[in-house]
Amino acid sequence: MQVLEAAHICGYMGPQTNDIQNGLLLRADLHTLYDRALIAIDPATHAVSIAPELRESEYASLEGHLLRIPKNPQHRPSREALQIHWMHVRRLRDMQS
Repeated sequence: MQVLEAAHICGYMGPQTNDIQNGLLLRADLHTLYDRALIAIDPATHAVSIAPELRESEYASLEGHLLRIPKNPQHRPSREALQIHWMHVRRLRDMQS
């Protein structure tokens, strides 16, 4: 059983999206939540944001946790990719409210 998975920040669109800066190493369950826009990473603060429907779940404690950012700038998540995912999640949440 895989516990950790490589998640694309911006969804897979061919080999060109297989870039370290378009990736996050996540637990398998968090990868699923990320892909379903139930968790997101604030591109300005690198803080985790969880969807309202997860606020009463075991994932509630993740709210506000900060990503561990690699020291090597070439290994850091792309701010632009995080921004794209963040805006996608915000649009979905706005449509649901």
